[in-house]
Amino acid sequence: LATASSAGACSRPTSRSSPLLCSVNLKLGQRNITSRYHNMHAKAVFTSAVLASALCTTVFGFDNGLGLTPPMGWNTWKTCGDDGCTHDYCDEYEVKSAAAAMKANGMKDAGYNYVNLDDCWAYGRDEFGTLTWDSDRFPSGMPSLIDWLHDEGFKFGLYTSAGNETCSNGGRDGLHVPGSEGYFTEDVQTFASWGVDYIKLDWCGNVKNIAYGFEHGKRYHKQFAEAVNASSRPMFLETVAGYYFLRDEVAQYSNSWRFCEDHHDDWESTGEAVACRLDQEYFDVSGAAGGWPYMDFLMTGGNGCAGPIAHCPGQTDDNYKTEFGIWTITQSPLIVATDVRNMTNVMEQALLNKDILRHHQSTATPPGRLVASGKAGSDMCVGCQVWARDVRTDAGDDATLLVVVNWGASRDQHAEDISFDLASYYQGRAQRGLEGHSEAIVGVEDLWAHVDAPANVEVSAEGVVAVSQVPAGGCEILLLS
Repeated sequence: LATASSAGACSRPTSRSSPLLCSVNLKLGQRNITSRYHNMHAKAVFTSAVLASALCTTVFGFDNGLGLTPPMGWNTWKTCGDDGCTHDYCDEYEVKSAAAAMKANGMKDAGYNYVNLDDCWAYGRDEFGTLTWDSDRFPSGMPSLIDWLHDEGFKFGLYTSAGNETCSNGGRDGLHVPGSEGYFTEDVQTFASWGVDYIKLDWCGNVKNIAYGFEHGKRYHKQFAEAVNASSRPMFLETVAGYYFLRDEVAQYSNSWRFCEDHHDDWESTGEAVACRLDQEYFDVSGAAGGWPYMDFLMTGGNGCAGPIAHCPGQTDDNYKTEFGIWTITQSPLIVATDVRNMTNVMEQALLNKDILRHHQSTATPPGRLVASGKAGSDMCVGCQVWARDVRTDAGDDATLLVVVNWGASRDQHAEDISFDLASYYQGRAQRGLEGHSEAIVGVEDLWAHVDAPANVEVSAEGVVAVSQVPAGGCEILLLS
């Protein structure tokens, strides 16, 4: 990633049940990372898919009237409560206390209005084939909990899998949680009858078999989406594997879609998610009202761990700032998977930053993209990047949002001075048939620190932006007007 170079390869499965292994080699700091896409089936045909899809035109978006802006909310996935955060856990108390915390700490007012359960709530099917919740964890019942959340002003999301089982037993040893295979219409209608607002469709169980997954992947995702739209209730649909099968059609069958492996609370995983984001440009699915590429959960503040509402961070505060900066400039959905009942300083700085969130939620201009990346022999430092997005100020004036990143490629992990030719970026816009900018830059604002004219940023008369001392693993989030 840091050297803007990558190479991919797939190894042949040793058996029908063994995973397809595809790799993307990334340079992050002094480590070469091999990202292994276990059972992300369509990665094997990525090259041919690029050739086939390059001629296609995407129609945004999934026709349910939802997802007009990227969704924001909280998910139970990494609150945990055990050392190592080895499995998801959720219960009625956790959900209600998290929602109460979101109202008290300002998250709800900032726009985080989804409360989503991940792979931790379901138990089995009753004699009629209807999915049931874990009554020990949810003694009041799922409809009652959903009604309570609606009364508190939240929307509610549930998890299921397109296969015959889900991915996890949620810490309940020996339990095999049923997926939705064979019950798409029934499960969707059950969710609708309970008042569900958001469905996360995962890809676990028998569909992880390579041959079986390839055979059913595209059809299953289309069938599930059609069941959602035919139900009695509008529900936002997130697909975990839909992009791998649908490619340029994905926005017609989901409101948001994953396009990489799970995002974990470590810096290498964050780098991998960012590298995967570049895939979206190839297929013209970079995001618009109704359909959003999703970089997976925000891990801001750190995984849960043993102790009362604890955090055990796997990244630095600078890393969490970079994570938030790139997630927001690319308009990824912002679903927080850490424990919001204990807000650390960096969680407050990031998640409650209304100056950044205002632009994240605006659909007046397209999402941001990578516009410069340093490599050996270039003027920009190795491992440095600039992401840019044209935005509008509150007054309606044109402005440019920048996330200037130092991925930490230097051997001693030192801070870097990063320069970027903004004039060339504007000329490139004009060459692409977009409106150029001829006015001089007259204002610079550090949106993270809420400071005008930050001391470490200079803009020359020629339009070169110079940002000094960007820390290793960190970034600066700037608005130029």
